[in-house]
Amino acid sequence: MKLQIAGGTYLEKCLFPEWHELFGSGLRGALAVKALGGDVVYHTYVGPESLPTLESRTAEAGIELRCNQTPGTVSFDYTHGLSTPLIGPTPNFIKKNPPLNIKGDAILRFGFMEGDAVVAGDRVVYDPQNPYNPDAFSTNESVANELAIVCNRAEGFLLTGEKEPERIAEALREKESCAVAVIKCGSHGCVIAGKDDVIQIPAFKTNHVWPIGSGDVFASVFAKIWAVDRQSPQEAARMASLATAFYCESMTLDFGSAAFNAFNPDPFHPNKNRKSALIYLAGPFFSMSQNWLIEESFYALQSQHLDVFSPLHHVGRGSATEVYPADIGGLDKCDLVFACVDGLDSGTIFEIGYAVAKGKKVVAFVQNETPEDLKMLEGARCLLERDFVTAIYKTYWLAKE
Repeated sequence: MKLQIAGGTYLEKCLFPEWHELFGSGLRGALAVKALGGDVVYHTYVGPESLPTLESRTAEAGIELRCNQTPGTVSFDYTHGLSTPLIGPTPNFIKKNPPLNIKGDAILRFGFMEGDAVVAGDRVVYDPQNPYNPDAFSTNESVANELAIVCNRAEGFLLTGEKEPERIAEALREKESCAVAVIKCGSHGCVIAGKDDVIQIPAFKTNHVWPIGSGDVFASVFAKIWAVDRQSPQEAARMASLATAFYCESMTLDFGSAAFNAFNPDPFHPNKNRKSALIYLAGPFFSMSQNWLIEESFYALQSQHLDVFSPLHHVGRGSATEVYPADIGGLDKCDLVFACVDGLDSGTIFEIGYAVAKGKKVVAFVQNETPEDLKMLEGARCLLERDFVTAIYKTYWLAKE
């Protein structure tokens, strides 16, 4: 059975780590399903500058391409994997093209920036792909005998008004009359509501975390297992979560490889009996670049639903007699430390040493210092990470264990 996939083909750029590729939700999903042995027909829009690359990649993978040309390919520019991308052109200036019309036994429909897909199928998976104004599946008169909605928590809130994943899933099932609702919760895993129950599927801990496109992988693998292979939504979500973890770890879609077959990460189960951990954000803030990094760290930690004490935000600048007792008071209250170490700022190193002496765990984000400079931190068993997003996720895992 062929899986019909309708989704965006977009240029993706990231500064840290460096990434400059033609992907987007649809192309990434098509390549992921093909890597799992699926038969794929891919429906998309693309600009003339990207068409040769798209044709080459789909032909090489053995994907049937049905493409409508647009004036230009939409691009997404990220500073890092958790940053809000700059979209080009600005969304208000992206021209809406005529919708794609698709029929089939198994369909995966993603939301688009530059168009839409009206689908009619037996088993259909819908991922709205819009954290600001997601459309309901039936808005454009799409129909399905059996519908599975896969969305993230923010999209689910906007579609239902509910905040808790379990309530979102149940509300979606009732509102959209869907057979299955899957709410993706990032590092929390996902929640599935079916006909008879609501269950949680865990996320997996990995040594590296590359989040751009992870939701695309989840939705496409779920569609392959549930809509094409006709397995249970629980098994589809489990396999989707595992494949997503492999993608985040390896930054590849090599699901047919020996490495994927041997991939066996630990599932992450948050300790529900542990009180909410408080994170101390250590780092200098004496220049624009230092302030920028502290701001990015502050909001990235908060995006993982972590409570953060930040000297910049909660104490501010001042004399030694003003700053020292307030910072030390914050350190005493915190459970672990996230430290920005580049530059080897004396205050930051002092805070790390104080935290270690108090038995607190430390995650140190550091890109430019030498092993010799980091010897004492390594000896104190601080967790040293050179990738920003990975450092944020590992802080979350430590806080929730």
